[in-house]
Amino acid sequence: MDNNPSENLDKNPIKIKKSQGPKPVFRLSPEMRQAGKEAALKRFATHKAPKWRWMLWIAEVVILLAVIEQFLLKPFFKKHTEKNTVKVEVHGEPIPEMNEMARLPKGLVEAKPAFFPKIELLAEGSERMLQAQKAVSDEEKLPIEVVNSIGMRFRLIPAGTGMIGSPENEKGRGDIEIRHVQIFPEHFYMGKYEVTQAQWIRVMGTTAAGACYKGDNRPMEEVTWYDCQRFVARLNQLEDLPENTYRLPTEAEWEYACRAGTDTAFCFGDDFKKLKDWADFEDSNHRGTSEVGTKLPNALGLYDMHGNVWEWCRDLYTNYPGDGSDLGERSVFRNIRGGNWYVGATECRSANRCCLPPGSKGNMLGFRIIRSVKP
Repeated sequence: MDNNPSENLDKNPIKIKKSQGPKPVFRLSPEMRQAGKEAALKRFATHKAPKWRWMLWIAEVVILLAVIEQFLLKPFFKKHTEKNTVKVEVHGEPIPEMNEMARLPKGLVEAKPAFFPKIELLAEGSERMLQAQKAVSDEEKLPIEVVNSIGMRFRLIPAGTGMIGSPENEKGRGDIEIRHVQIFPEHFYMGKYEVTQAQWIRVMGTTAAGACYKGDNRPMEEVTWYDCQRFVARLNQLEDLPENTYRLPTEAEWEYACRAGTDTAFCFGDDFKKLKDWADFEDSNHRGTSEVGTKLPNALGLYDMHGNVWEWCRDLYTNYPGDGSDLGERSVFRNIRGGNWYVGATECRSANRCCLPPGSKGNMLGFRIIRSVKP
């Protein structure tokens, strides 16, 4: 018999069996569960994430949204737009060159090549205006399209009589658009496009245009009415021309040129769904201006008369004949026409009237100019 108890324990270890009975179940009373919830909410409310973590979360959200836009939304809308857009050629037949037969005002040359618009796409009255333009060109030996010393293109607008304002049943019509006849006794040249940023830089002698949406061939915007006056004054000086040879159009001249012989809401007719082919506006482009001349022209060969940017006019706002309403502060406002890239289709109509204080500026405000046939 071994008298050493420690050695005996090592040789015969005791084995403990785990209980095979049911495991104990611990239950919390409703009061304890409620107290636990309140303590957790208190810890959450008092816990503040560090500033760097908030910045990281914001950056992650921005990146996620950018990825969704780039790889999901843009491809979807591009595919949808291409599927539902009919490609239309901008140009019609080429204009015959006059060459040495042309009687050109000072500082202008005949534009080559130049094109007629696709008249079959335009509203009734367009063909008549086009023929009037051709007749004046033939009789006066004035080229239909000319270019000045800095590359600005102008289209011939024939003298005539036009209906200004809109019919009472026109969609989106305003009460101030009372129809009346206006006489335009002299021919003039009107900018084929809105004044671009490249043209602004060249005339004003600046190194950059102060436009919001940058691009040499995008319209110059963020300009006041006074800025436009400085531009035309400077251009007259550069070409050694009398004052007002270059100038802003009056409101009536603008509408006469925009309508180009038509009596409809737009130069192409009354179908608002077709406006996207002639204009950048809310439904076709709500993110900014587009390069000039990318849409279809009217019968006189003018582009972007509907949409892209509002265009400053020369004259003060006045009531049309038959409108006895009080002008109020509008009596010192200047007219703007044509609608812009951000507004709806009704504001892009030929007859739509708007006005602003002459010191106003914005990324929807631009201009186009007139060049007198004389001298």
